[in-house]
Amino acid sequence: MADYNYGGAADIDRAIALLVDLDNSQSNALAVLQFDQAIDELQGEYTKSLADPNYIPDDDFINRLSGYLAMADDRENPQLK
Repeated sequence: MADYNYGGAADIDRAIALLVDLDNSQSNALAVLQFDQAIDELQGEYTKSLADPNYIPDDDFINRLSGYLAMADDRENPQLK
């Protein structure tokens, strides 16, 4: 998602839904821990975004968020790969 523009809390919420789904389908303990850590980070940024609609996370977070949303797009539209 090279052309990704941060869309606020809705984008973060979508990424959380993706990672929760992946976390729930995972049986590898290390992967579950990694998903849980990513979900925690997303939830923190989601809370900040809800509290202040003008809040913009740092570039590193936005890059990770862009990747999560690209994965969500791939899962929702596998024919577009």
